[in-house]
Amino acid sequence: MTVKLTLELDDKPVALSSGVFPDGAGWLKVTDPLPASARLMRIRAAALRDMNDFMLLAQLVEAVRHVTNIAFSHLELPWLPWARQDRHMVPGDSFALKVFARQLNALAFDKVIVLDPHSDAAAAAIDNMLAVAQQACLLQSETLREAVGTGRLMLVAPDAGALKKIDAVVKATGAAEYAILSKVRDVASGALTGFSLLAGDVKGKDVLIVDDLCDAGGTFIGSAQVLREAGARSVRLYVTHGIFSKGIEHLLNNGIDAVYTTTSLASAALRHPQLELIDIDAIYSASGR
Repeated sequence: MTVKLTLELDDKPVALSSGVFPDGAGWLKVTDPLPASARLMRIRAAALRDMNDFMLLAQLVEAVRHVTNIAFSHLELPWLPWARQDRHMVPGDSFALKVFARQLNALAFDKVIVLDPHSDAAAAAIDNMLAVAQQACLLQSETLREAVGTGRLMLVAPDAGALKKIDAVVKATGAAEYAILSKVRDVASGALTGFSLLAGDVKGKDVLIVDDLCDAGGTFIGSAQVLREAGARSVRLYVTHGIFSKGIEHLLNNGIDAVYTTTSLASAALRHPQLELIDIDAIYSASGR
């Protein structure tokens, strides 16, 4: 289980403990005394990845509500799992985001605050969802805020689907321009081909690819090759959510000069001289929680 759960009642931290039974089922217990009532229950579920993690979240909600009368319940869900399966793509697959949303909605949160959700369908599937925009996450990096705002880094959209988000980043940072890449993805296999630069002069420039998610990194490695062939001096990468299933080094050894990501999935203990982590605490605080 990977989820990191924290609980606050009326802005006061409450201690938790958790573990695993011999049969593999997870257990959770609130170890601090619970009050008879509280105005606001705030739970953060960072790095929630699977239904075992979700069960711990559901157990926490049940444990608190069993003892405490709660007026309002907020969930901070930095990473929204299953958001990449946001529709039926091919016969026989599932709309997994909708399946997960049904389970989450049963917990009856008054707000579910998600950082840079991968899919626009999330807002329709999840009750009372509020999205913290990509630019609000990126701007919590002082390095990127200054470099993009002064024009030292040129923004790059990895594909046409990212244009709406990159335009919002441009407006928020005051960037003067951006480049647009394209790629072809096989719907059934997920294989990527046909990387190309559609717009933007990157020759002699330091560029920053901006996207919401990095898994193995094939999109960004292919993109970096195209950008370098077009004359880019360096290629950096910002993603809100870093899965990095092949490791940071896989990116850094294949054309990416530096990586910036939040701690929505990446561990705060992850260290590399070419990696900057943006703390989700700062993002949620800046967004007013």
